[in-house]
Amino acid sequence: MNNILKSFKKNNEFLKNILTLLSGSTIAQIITLITIPFLTRIYTPEDFGFIAIYLSLANVIATISTGRYELAIILPKQKEDALSIIKGTFWIVIFISLISFVIILILKSYDNIFTKFINPAYFYFFPLSVLILGLIKIFSQWYTRQKEFKFLASATIFQSGSTSVSNIGFGFLYYIQSTGLFIGHILGQCFQLILFSLKFFKKEKYELRGIDKNDIKTQLKENINFPYFSAPMGFLNSISVDILIYILNLFYSTTLVGLYTNATKVINYPLNFITQSFTSVFYQKISETEKKVKFFMISYFSNLIIAVIAMIPIIFWGEELFSFVLGKEWEAAGSIAKYLAPLTIASFAMRSVSNIFSLTRKNGILLIWQIIYLILILTVIFFTKSSKFEIMIIGVSILGALLYFVLAFIGYRIMINKYEKNI
Repeated sequence: MNNILKSFKKNNEFLKNILTLLSGSTIAQIITLITIPFLTRIYTPEDFGFIAIYLSLANVIATISTGRYELAIILPKQKEDALSIIKGTFWIVIFISLISFVIILILKSYDNIFTKFINPAYFYFFPLSVLILGLIKIFSQWYTRQKEFKFLASATIFQSGSTSVSNIGFGFLYYIQSTGLFIGHILGQCFQLILFSLKFFKKEKYELRGIDKNDIKTQLKENINFPYFSAPMGFLNSISVDILIYILNLFYSTTLVGLYTNATKVINYPLNFITQSFTSVFYQKISETEKKVKFFMISYFSNLIIAVIAMIPIIFWGEELFSFVLGKEWEAAGSIAKYLAPLTIASFAMRSVSNIFSLTRKNGILLIWQIIYLILILTVIFFTKSSKFEIMIIGVSILGALLYFVLAFIGYRIMINKYEKNI
């Protein structure tokens, strides 16, 4: 720990950027965590289940709506090249959103299947959610490239605050109470996108106009490995992360989905904010530093320690904490959070440094790992789905944690082979 602290102190810029984003994330986290006890007393677990399924599916499609080209925005040395990637990715997101609208129209006729996952009232909002989330991903990477970390932190606070206030406000309106969660999330995302868009187009609109089709084609072609490898990997990763949402909804109930999602939200939401803050700065910093392997190791183990410390109260007093904070009907969510502790710790530590596969152009390896992960997780689910859901969750948690530790070792070996041999 002493060596880790000394290494971080040597690089004040990295720490400053991390703390800038983390401050915004922390405030947003506090806002969200404060509102959760109110929301659990306004909305039912079934309400949370419906919105969780919707947001999960929207995020899955949004992940591939950019072709993962947003990860390439930070790589070019020339600003014009990065703007070419952005302009090309804009059109890709719009195209995928339109395709999703056509698919919605087709699937709407299969009510028995489709309504199992999406509330009919939300059907036509789905393409809008895909568009908004895809554009937010693009702008986030641009502001990371520009080192606009204070602005990113402010946008995070604004998005979280507007979502929480809207959720509570609409929750008190009896005639739309169950839809309040949905409206709140849509508004929060819209407000964040408006903030990003206004700042971006105010500064970059003239340079953006000067970029022609040939510039776009050149940059998209040079970074073709992102849609080829990173996009499928991102898609599979999104499915893997939320696989239990779909399984619990198919084989158990939407109420259980609500309990599960609030369990994961309470334990993952604070950690996810740290991940977003750390990952943005980590990707920018590791691409510049000469001691990449050392920086990777310090970053990974620091995040592993943070996750272990954060999960200790959940492991020992999960049921009591959830029952006290969220209400007695949410005690089962505390048990679920406890069962998921191994997976939460291992995945958090690795997600924070997972961009090394993009840095080293080894997205193919990550894709293979993701396929294996999903297959093995589905295998465990298949053999345990007829048992109590607790057994299934424990099996998924332990296996998932082991696979994430394997991925961390693979990443370490890749860094050693690519950079240590050149020293």
